[in-house]
Amino acid sequence: MSMPPEHGTVQIDGIPRPALIFPLTLDGLRRKRLGQAIWLVPLLAFSVIYLVLLIRIGTYTDTTSNILRVFVLAMEGVFIAIAVWLIRSWHKPGFVALLREGVYSRSGIGAVLVPWETITKTGVHKLAGVVSLGLCTNATPRHGPFWIGANRPLQRRLTGWEFSYPLPVIRGAVEFERIVQLCVADPAERSRIAAM
Repeated sequence: MSMPPEHGTVQIDGIPRPALIFPLTLDGLRRKRLGQAIWLVPLLAFSVIYLVLLIRIGTYTDTTSNILRVFVLAMEGVFIAIAVWLIRSWHKPGFVALLREGVYSRSGIGAVLVPWETITKTGVHKLAGVVSLGLCTNATPRHGPFWIGANRPLQRRLTGWEFSYPLPVIRGAVEFERIVQLCVADPAERSRIAAM
C-alpha cells in the first residue's frame, strides 16, 4: 500500500515523541478471514475438549482427578486467553512508527523500540509467502516485552533477522521500507524523520 505515513506523536515512558506513524491493517492480506479462522477454530475446539474433560473429571474425587482438574482448568484459561488476545489483535492491529531514536512498534505482542544505533543490517525477505522488512541488531532493545531477549536469537535462526515487519500489513509499506533503509545507511537522516 502506497499511502503516506501519518505525522504524530507516540509516548514512550510517558514522554511524547514526534514520529512518522504507519498503521497496521489486515486489509492488505488475501484470505485474512480464513487465516483468522485457522487460528481461532482449533483454539475453540481445544477449549470445548478441555471443558468436556473438566466435566468428566469433575465426577471423581481422588487425588489424580484433582490434579487433572487443576491442569484442565489452567489449560482452559490459556486457550481462552489466547483466543481473546487474537480477537483483540484483529480489531486493533497497532502501528509501526519511525522516531529519531529508532523503529517503534506497538501491536498485540507488545511495544518494542529498536534503536537505530543497534541496527546493523536491513533487508527484504520472504517467509511463508509474506514479504517482510528484516532488521539485524547487535543488542536486545531496552523497551520491549520481557520475552524479547529469548525471542531475538530464535527469530534470527528461523528467518535470518531479529525483527521482521510484514510489509503487506503496513499502510504505506513502500515509504516505510525506504525511510528505514535510508536512516540505517545515513545517520543524519534520523534527525529529519519528523519533517519527512
